[in-house]
Amino acid sequence: MLIGEEFNNRAKQLLIKLADLSDHDPKKKIAVEDLVKELGLDRTELKNLLGYLEEKDLIRIATIGGPFLYGHLDITEKGLYKAGRLK
Repeated sequence: MLIGEEFNNRAKQLLIKLADLSDHDPKKKIAVEDLVKELGLDRTELKNLLGYLEEKDLIRIATIGGPFLYGHLDITEKGLYKAGRLK
């Protein structure tokens, strides 16, 4: 997968939104459906972004299933740091 500036910007937006929805708590699971509503992502873009972020250990896939393949996510400490939201 080629990663460009636009992809990196979308990944950062997703991390920031995930951090904010989780109240900066890496143990709090967030529904993928909520992220999609907030960011307006399509299924392919979402799959690519989540795969990339999980590979970089910035998020964890907490549950599988639901309309977007993944059910819930949580952000890692590293992800909070990358999002600029580490308390």
